[in-house]
Amino acid sequence: MYMEFLFVIYDYFAILKKRILLFEWGIPSITGVVCLILSLGFGIDSQYGIIEKSFGYVGTLLGFTLAALTLLLSSEKMKEACEYQLETLLHNRKATLYELVVVSYTYLIVVEGILCVSFFIAQLFDFVYIRNIAIIMNTAYIVLLFNVLLVTIRTVADMYFILIKRK
Repeated sequence: MYMEFLFVIYDYFAILKKRILLFEWGIPSITGVVCLILSLGFGIDSQYGIIEKSFGYVGTLLGFTLAALTLLLSSEKMKEACEYQLETLLHNRKATLYELVVVSYTYLIVVEGILCVSFFIAQLFDFVYIRNIAIIMNTAYIVLLFNVLLVTIRTVADMYFILIKRK
């Protein structure tokens, strides 16, 4: 089975600092726990409505991420980003700003693809409904969705700083 995308996810977690980890995973996790408590405790079953409405955004984000990565890789500014060393370690050496941005965009593409595929798989098996399992899976989808949005914000900011040469 094709599992090389796991290296992208590993590299993404390898470049995270605590501050970024709290931003990109703390906020989505808190949001997911609140959704889980509301759904399990109070019987509010609006999770699927949120997911159904958000699917169009995920597809749009996937297109945006692919276009942004293409733009970034074809930019002349990337030569300077290749030379700018960070304190972050990647594969036991200092990572460059170029590597940080490429890993972030590639991670976004992988996770957005997983979200799209999981949405379609859930549509195939919508006749199987086990309430608690569905709520937990929907919560995981919501956590990943918020994670994608926050990673996109950080990655766009990184791209902005590369293009205008701010450090």
